[in-house]
Amino acid sequence: MNLGKDMPILARFVDLATTMLLVVAISAIVGLILAWPVQLLWNYVFGSLYRINFGQAWGLNVLAGILFGIAGNGKK
Repeated sequence: MNLGKDMPILARFVDLATTMLLVVAISAIVGLILAWPVQLLWNYVFGSLYRINFGQAWGLNVLAGILFGIAGNGKK
């Protein structure tokens, strides 16, 4: 199997950069989609005390992922 050995180094770099940009963009879109239920739940539970907007819900979602995310390689 010839995995890119005939490709120039610049073409491989462009392919890698495109893939990385696509992964970051998809992750951001998924994060924004998942921030909406966080905002709705927060405003439902704590609405009388403190309301949050969409950007704050996204930040809260990211923070919860960092704090409570499962770290490891998935092996049990």
